[in-house]
Amino acid sequence: MEDQGNQQEGMKTACGGVIRNPERFPSAIYQSVRVYFCNIACLRVYEQAPDAFMRGEVEHPTEED
Repeated sequence: MEDQGNQQEGMKTACGGVIRNPERFPSAIYQSVRVYFCNIACLRVYEQAPDAFMRGEVEHPTEED
């Protein structure tokens, strides 16, 4: 059964946004935990430097491909 609480309240993305229905957003596994991204551009930047992205050292992309 899905956790309806998270969908109603929203989940934080790796880049600091808030999403509902996380299954509709790009995601990746970071240190054994699934993390979500607001769009595919964020995921692509994350894939280039996961640790730096998660520490907030990488600039958030401003537009999608």
